[in-house]
Formats: sequence, structure tokens, C-alpha cells
Amino acid sequence: MRKIIVVVIVLLLLSCGGKKQVKQPSPEYSYTTQAFKVVDEIRQSYQNKDNSGIRKNCSESAYREIIASIRPFDKAEVEFTPVLAEMEKDGYRLYVSWNGKWSYLGNETEERGLAIFLIKGNPPRVEKIVRGNPFRYPD
Repeated sequence: MRKIIVVVIVLLLLSCGGKKQVKQPSPEYSYTTQAFKVVDEIRQSYQNKDNSGIRKNCSESAYREIIASIRPFDKAEVEFTPVLAEMEKDGYRLYVSWNGKWSYLGNETEERGLAIFLIKGNPPRVEKIVRGNPFRYPD
């Protein structure tokens, strides 16, 4: 009798453990993830003073805009947090909250803001920083 109960319990456990469907992310979610990765790579390149890393993830006009806005710094620590993403007719807008701390010639500057990156293409690239450029500090 015990053996039958054990067999029944094992069969019930095995029959209830069917394959679970894993929901695939939507194309919009995948694009948003890729876009944020691109923007974060630009942030890391900026902190490391690696202009080639910035260029790789931007259109030529966005690259020139970012490079022209960079102020000298000894050390920069900038954090990005994605806030919102919107698909619009002129491209994909990625809203990013940022906090930054810059050190230059012994002076420290802290700023924060909300940047809007216009993203285009596949793979995504930054086409323009529409608002709140985090790369123009320290003042």
C-alpha cells in the first residue's frame, strides 16, 4: 500500500511539472535594452576619456556635439538610470536620469539632470542629445 501511494505521489509531481512557457520579450523591449546599452557605453567611454568608444555608438553629428561639449576633468563618475522610452516619427527617444560628480584641478562639481537621447537605426546609435546633456560638466 505504501508503495502505491509513493508511486501515485511521484506520478502527480511529474505530471504537474510540465514545460513552462517562457514569454519572449517584445521587439520594443529588446530595442530599448539595446539603446540603453549604447548610451551606457557612451557614458563609460566618456568617463575613460575614450573618444573612439563615443564615436562607435553615435552618428557623426552626435559625436561632434558630444566632443564639443566636453569640458576638461581629471575624474568623472556619472550614473545613468533609464526612465522612459518613446517611439516617435523622428526616432526613438530614450529618457535617462543622470547623476554626476566631476573632479578637476582639486575642485569637485556635482550635478544631476534628465537627458533625452534621440536614437535611430538598427543597431541603435545616438543621433542627438535633445535635452540635458550630461557631458558638458564641470562648469
